[in-house]
Amino acid sequence: MHWHKLPFDIVHTLLNFTEITDLVSLCSTCRPLRAHIKNESIWRRVCSAYGVRDTTYFDGNSAYAVYTRLLHPYGPLLGLWANDSPFYGKILEFNLFLGNQDEQGGIIGEVFTSPPAEPPDTDNPAPPTYTRVLKISFEPGGSLSGSEAAEDDDKPGTVHVFCDHGKRNPPEPTATPSRHRSSLVRLSETTLAKFLQFYRRKVHLPEFPPHISPWYDSSRSLPRIPELAETTTHHRDVIKLYPAARLPAVWTGPTLVTKPAAISVRCTHPECRCAPLHATVLPFANLDERAPRYYPLKSGLPPRAPHPDEDAWAVASLDGIWYGSYGPNGTECIYLAPGADAASVEATKITGDVHVPRGCVSWIVHCPTTEMQRATLLAHWSAVRTDEFIPRRLLGGQGTIAGRGFTDMAIVDIVAGIISEDQIDVFWTEIHEFRTYKRYKGRQPPP
Repeated sequence: MHWHKLPFDIVHTLLNFTEITDLVSLCSTCRPLRAHIKNESIWRRVCSAYGVRDTTYFDGNSAYAVYTRLLHPYGPLLGLWANDSPFYGKILEFNLFLGNQDEQGGIIGEVFTSPPAEPPDTDNPAPPTYTRVLKISFEPGGSLSGSEAAEDDDKPGTVHVFCDHGKRNPPEPTATPSRHRSSLVRLSETTLAKFLQFYRRKVHLPEFPPHISPWYDSSRSLPRIPELAETTTHHRDVIKLYPAARLPAVWTGPTLVTKPAAISVRCTHPECRCAPLHATVLPFANLDERAPRYYPLKSGLPPRAPHPDEDAWAVASLDGIWYGSYGPNGTECIYLAPGADAASVEATKITGDVHVPRGCVSWIVHCPTTEMQRATLLAHWSAVRTDEFIPRRLLGGQGTIAGRGFTDMAIVDIVAGIISEDQIDVFWTEIHEFRTYKRYKGRQPPP
């Protein structure tokens, strides 16, 4: 029997067990089946997979419109993204907002922000706060400037991308909201990397991401929007003629490392203040005027990690995003990845500072393998710790320090104590100070 000859309710029931891509393909084969493609109950089912069970606050659009125009193309954005802005980097998180009586629903992007450290709390990391920078929704309003404006920009049911910043979580009374139309683009692969040029000296900033990256989430896809070719323009020849008096300066040039496709936020509004939210202003000249490229950042939170006092504890339980103190540079985010030997862990900077930039390995520590190594670590820890607390798990290794501009890089000894399943204290011997790192466990509910 042909599908289109079955009773409507039976066809509809069968379609409820069909993947959405197969459903669209099937319903496109003939006119009788095509009548099912806009059946609201089908699209409410696929919307509910994103947590959308009521489309009231999506500008009055149907479940079919909400899924096909918002969730399907932009749903892959949901999660964390890390950008390649020189030295500092940024983390952007997209979440689905279901809307309320005060604001329409959509996909909201917020950047992680952390206040600079102030004595005496330079060794105490601050959890990130979140500043809204982007919203993707059906809401009308605003317009793109010049040739980017389309004739059907404000046609009902059209999804718009807004620069929508100034709202903080937690709220900040002095923040001034700003909102205007912007664009989010998908960019192709690139071989361009960033350099810092001094007089007769060049510093290659870490590739971001490198060829093999522990933090890059290759399991996630990019938004389903047309891909634009990344520019191949670079500054390798320009920097040779750049005035010495204006150095140091950041510039781009090709390398042998191909960076994967990415997303980027582009805003042409003349009064927009969003640029510093995506890329911290550098203390150097910057020849690269491109908006930063964002890459998917692994953001899955692990199940409950065992306490380091438990026999079940292993370095693999440290995997994930952590935030730690870097003295006067404030709080920065790192990604901890266990080594292939299951006895070491590597901390890569996702955000950085003007000394040791994003993408650099901040430190690597190893579990002791002999009783002599354990005794040495214990003696070192006991000699420098003032509170007499001795963790069961002590690891030794090396950390990276550098001068301003990632110059004079040096590898120094460190000792890491696993204080709890969510806290690591690291003693840096060169500066004779402890730095605390805490596990990022996602957004915490308001008190």
